[in-house]
Amino acid sequence: MNGNDLAAKVIAQDEGCRLNPYPDHLGFWTVGYGHLIDRRKGGSLPAWVKPSFPLEQAEADQLLKFDIRACEASLDGSLHWWRGLSDVRRAVILSMAFQLGIAGLLKFKNTLRAMQGVRWADAAQGMRDSLWYKQTTERAERLAKAMETDDEAALEIG
Repeated sequence: MNGNDLAAKVIAQDEGCRLNPYPDHLGFWTVGYGHLIDRRKGGSLPAWVKPSFPLEQAEADQLLKFDIRACEASLDGSLHWWRGLSDVRRAVILSMAFQLGIAGLLKFKNTLRAMQGVRWADAAQGMRDSLWYKQTTERAERLAKAMETDDEAALEIG
């Protein structure tokens, strides 16, 4: 499975899919697999999505692909080396960027340096030592383990 397909499966599993808008944990309106639509936070739907709810499952799936491409573009602009990683490790970084946003991911300076330096145990430890890990421990532990081991099974995709 390539990194994008793997990332899509990880994100879909972790985010879940809701076809009607719902407030996220911070109170911002979201739909599908965690797609921000709240204008207060700069969210919106792409023009190709009909602005009526519930979304169709196919629209939610396309929206996830759209969001993954946006994450990839942000990663390409910020971490020139990330594409050279294995599919599993690229999926981990994509999942983190999806959840945290690129600005949030870039705060993991030492962790990202460890990844770039092929120091997988250090990268995983940096992930575990974060507030993000404390807030979403189960998800973050799976991602840290996958980063450390490069083992797709660590992602526990159901």
